[in-house]
Parts: sequence; C-alpha cells; structure tokens
Amino acid sequence: MTPVSAFDKRTLRDRCTQYVRDQIISGAIKPGEHLKEMHLSEEMGVSRGTLREALRPLEIEGLIVDDGKRHMLVRELTSQEILDVFEVRATLETLAARKIVASDRREEITAELRRDLEPLKEPGIEFSRQLEVDLKFHERLCALAGNPTLLAGWRNLIGQIEMMIIAAGPDKASGRMRFDEHIQIVEAIESGVEEKAVAALSDHMNDFCSRYVGDLVEPELQEAAG
Repeated sequence: MTPVSAFDKRTLRDRCTQYVRDQIISGAIKPGEHLKEMHLSEEMGVSRGTLREALRPLEIEGLIVDDGKRHMLVRELTSQEILDVFEVRATLETLAARKIVASDRREEITAELRRDLEPLKEPGIEFSRQLEVDLKFHERLCALAGNPTLLAGWRNLIGQIEMMIIAAGPDKASGRMRFDEHIQIVEAIESGVEEKAVAALSDHMNDFCSRYVGDLVEPELQEAAG
C-alpha cells in the first residue's frame, strides 16, 4: 500500500480523512469499533497529530464519536435513532420535492438532478462511489429547493444517514441506490404533480427503512403502524 505521505502534502489531511472514511464505509472498521490511532497513522505513513486533524471532519459529520475516555469510535445507531432520522429525513426531502414542483425552474432543476445520477449507470460501480453519488443526489434535491434552513437540516443528518447505510452493508443498501430507483423520483418531480412527487419520495424512504435496517426496526415499525 502506498503511504498517504507520498501524496501531495497540500491535501494530506483531506486524503487521510478520506482514507479513514473509506475504511468505515467498506466495513474494515465497523460500527462500535475503536479507531486504533497508532495503527492507522503507521498504515498511512503520517503522524498521529496529522491523523487527529484528519479525524475532526468525521467527528463533525457524526461518523465517529468520542467515547468519553479520549478515544474515538465509529458511531453505532440504535433502532430508535434510525427511526428518528428516517422520519426527519423523509419530511425534509418530501418538502424539497414539493417546493421544486412549484418552482418556475422545475425543468432546469430536474435536468440537474438527472446529471447527478449519471455516475450510477457505471457498470460495477463500487459501493463507496455509489454511496457518494446517492448522498450527493439527495443533498442536491434539498439544495435546489431554495430553502437554506431545509438544506442545513438535511446536512445535519448526513453522518447518521451514512451510518445507517454503512451498517446495512452493500448487500442490503446497493439495491436501493441504483439509477433506476432514483430516476423515478426525478420523473415524478418533473411531472409537476405534487402528489406524484411526494409519493415517489415516500415510497423510496419507506423502502429505505425496511431494506437498510431490516429486522432491527421491524418491531418498532409494526408497533407504529398498529
């Protein structure tokens, strides 16, 4: 493995951050597991000080947390936290869809969203890349709604959204991050029919919960439905 220090020094911290993020996304470092700073710094060929700086963005995102003993560990969500995030995310994204449907720029916006989805057509796309494109699309959906408070609320959930997908793993998550699944949302918004756009996003979010977390939240979902 090429040491991270062999890369451009001007982007060293960012490259370290991405390396650790990739380790978490791939499952090499699992939810609930402590980060072994000495091992990581040696593996990347950087100082522990540089590594700690690189970990700060991940802590801000909510991917990693302090265990209270000055050690960092990968965040692990409870089933209730997953349900809470799901509820808020669905509310924000359906609001974004409503605003775009009502916008004079609807055609322009949906064209942008289509372009954002193009990478999902790549054959054999890696899970980390698929996750990146998926999150970018949903963030852009909120950004293009034209409500900064809505966008800030969505961005505040990003670390928890990532952890839900990472915890589910590629087998459960990849199927719902395909191009075909997302283009349905764009086409529904493009139609200009609010109910259709909201239904497309609601269906996507409902399946999001069942596919990504499966048995973990099924009892709570049944209780809420009953």
